[in-house]
Amino acid sequence: MNRKLKIILIATGVVLTPVLLSPFPRFRLPMSTVVEARDGSLLGARIADDGQWRFPGYTEVPEKFEKALLTFEDRYFYWHPGINPVSIIRALVLNINAGEIVSGGSTITMQVARLARGNIRRSYSEKIIEMLSALKLELFRSKKAILNIYAANAPFGGNIVGLEAAAWRYTGKHSEDITWAEAAGLAVLPNSPALVFPGRNKEILKTRRDNLLRKLYQRECFDSLTLILALDEPLPGEPKPLPVKAPHLTDYFFLNNKGETIRTTIDPEMQERATEIINAHQKDLSGNFINNSAGIIIRVSTGEVLAYVGNSTPENYAEHGGDVDIIRSQRSTGSILKPILYAAMQQSGDILPNTLIADIPTRFTGFSPKNFDQTYSGAVPASSALSQSLNIPAVKMLQIYNPGKFLELLRETGFTTFRKSADHYGLSLILGGGETSLWELAGVYASLSRVLNRYIAEKKYYKEDYHPPLLLVRNEPASDKTEEISPPLTASSIWLTYEALQKVNRPESEAGWQYFNSSHNLAWKTGTSFGFRDAWALGTTPEYVIGVWAGNADGEGRPGLTGLSTAAPVLFDLFNMMEAGRWFEAPAEDMTLIRICSKSGFRAGSDCPETEETFACVNGLRSESCPYHRIIHLDKSRTRQVNADCATPSDIRNEPWFVLPPAMEYFYKQKHPEYNILPSPAPGCHVDKSIDVMEFIYPSPGIQIFIPRDQTGLLTRIIPEVAHRNPSKKIFWHLDEKFIGTTKSVHQIEILADSGGHVLTAVDEDGNSIKCTFSIIGRSD
Repeated sequence: MNRKLKIILIATGVVLTPVLLSPFPRFRLPMSTVVEARDGSLLGARIADDGQWRFPGYTEVPEKFEKALLTFEDRYFYWHPGINPVSIIRALVLNINAGEIVSGGSTITMQVARLARGNIRRSYSEKIIEMLSALKLELFRSKKAILNIYAANAPFGGNIVGLEAAAWRYTGKHSEDITWAEAAGLAVLPNSPALVFPGRNKEILKTRRDNLLRKLYQRECFDSLTLILALDEPLPGEPKPLPVKAPHLTDYFFLNNKGETIRTTIDPEMQERATEIINAHQKDLSGNFINNSAGIIIRVSTGEVLAYVGNSTPENYAEHGGDVDIIRSQRSTGSILKPILYAAMQQSGDILPNTLIADIPTRFTGFSPKNFDQTYSGAVPASSALSQSLNIPAVKMLQIYNPGKFLELLRETGFTTFRKSADHYGLSLILGGGETSLWELAGVYASLSRVLNRYIAEKKYYKEDYHPPLLLVRNEPASDKTEEISPPLTASSIWLTYEALQKVNRPESEAGWQYFNSSHNLAWKTGTSFGFRDAWALGTTPEYVIGVWAGNADGEGRPGLTGLSTAAPVLFDLFNMMEAGRWFEAPAEDMTLIRICSKSGFRAGSDCPETEETFACVNGLRSESCPYHRIIHLDKSRTRQVNADCATPSDIRNEPWFVLPPAMEYFYKQKHPEYNILPSPAPGCHVDKSIDVMEFIYPSPGIQIFIPRDQTGLLTRIIPEVAHRNPSKKIFWHLDEKFIGTTKSVHQIEILADSGGHVLTAVDEDGNSIKCTFSIIGRSD
């Protein structure tokens, strides 16, 4: 190796060694949590742990700020290696002449090095370290990266650090949207943030900004008109409050993605309008001491959340639980799960769309469901039971379908909050015995609508269509889909359910529903939890799912707190701000035409006189045929029942007759005057024993009854009840073969029984009898 090369290598080592051994500028300071809408606008932010507004850095510094900054601070940034010898010599001369440090001659890179060291007091030794660190930074980082580091960590006065935080606090907008005047005003701040910042020393700030604008004009960054307009722009005033467009969503990300910038799927305009609507309704609800409400809007096709109003935000909202994110809170479901049960039973073939379901007084051990209006219809079509949100038919349906099977379906469709066993929930699961969140509820219904849309478009099912709502913008395309042969719910079952929900017909006790107006074809459902604690409303179109909750965050119930009166008006106002669209197409390939009994809604039997065809799920072909039409034998006048023992064959007329069981008939005929009861038997004729004339309403066979004491300490009595096709008949009651009394017209009787098993017998005056076994538990004498 020749001597010159050795000298070069030694000199290089002498120069590089201090550079390589110098500290590398690193920033490990806590960051603010920043939540953005889909378009990059700010939804909200939470301050960093050290009390500074320091937004996480962005990938590129906006062009206007970059030109303003480099013009003011470091014109030769892209040309020097991290230090500018000319600037350093000039600063040294100024400092010697002044007898103190008045100028540092720092480049942008050197300022990054100083900021990384915590802005240590200036000295010549510290300046040397900055220069070495700057050289090292230039070796390992690009110019653009260095500029980004500076923009993210430069002080802008007070507790504002970084360009993005400064842009929002001083201008109320994203850094990419600032004007030339705003860019120039921000560019001069890091030079002396303690001396000059908006709201203080305005003359100095304006002079520096205007001088910088003129320099930018001289460098042909913009034209003369822009200069004139920029010079006329007012200086930014005191720091502006940051936007608070989604406070509960911001809190969620503060807990789960602390110190990050999160780009969400939220539509900022829709978010603002949804918040305004919910807050407007909240003013009315507060008059009834209903202090909280929430809403979520989801795009069906992707599952993206477009609006997230975690709670209403009126003045002093924090005093009434307004900080609680209701969307994520678990609340009693009320009857909001009934549509899923209806769809499941359509798919399984247990019922057809209008199959009659019993609506009579019903009691189970420890559980006695009641309809909202405290009345009974005897029997109602399943679709009407759903649209009227009747509780007793829903419990009957769940009893048929099986609670365990239904619980598994809920989990398959996306619910995760039902973690206990089916035995724990029992039949009350369909009436609010479990809890879920508005987040999961809206997400599941969005999945169902997505499954229906997909089948209509592609005639296929995919597992990936069942997923929770999405809050984060996805940059990568969706992964390959997995086709599903046996989906949790088929397109036909979902469509039939939506058709029933579109034809809502609320009971008169919930008056006012018919005045709700919407430009949309809408499948919607309300729910109210026990004790009037939770009011739900949920609706879907092919494009959107909207969920609404109203109530009190602390669980306090209020009279009148129902889904229809409090949550539904909000739901319809939210839908009315959306563009009207199409309705779901019928998935014809997934359905079949079934001939049904026009009266009962069951698959038509041979005795049904009037039938019609209806679309149903394919499994509906296996459903039960009509059990209520019977052939009865009448005399010539068709007013009396006869049989071969009391009439000649030529005098007998055979006719199909719609015959409900006695308990169902008792309530059904009260609301259906057209119902024809069975004719009485002709004198000397025995009635058809295959048609029951009596039925126990209470107790039900095999029930276990707990007998408590009343407030006086006396044991309470049970009141059995029987429905008779002819209430005027006398009934003679026997308990364990012992006569206890007689009833007529109203067939109820009080009894007091000991603990253990019992047999209750009812015999009418014609000799017809029925028996019921039951047990008394928990009685103490």
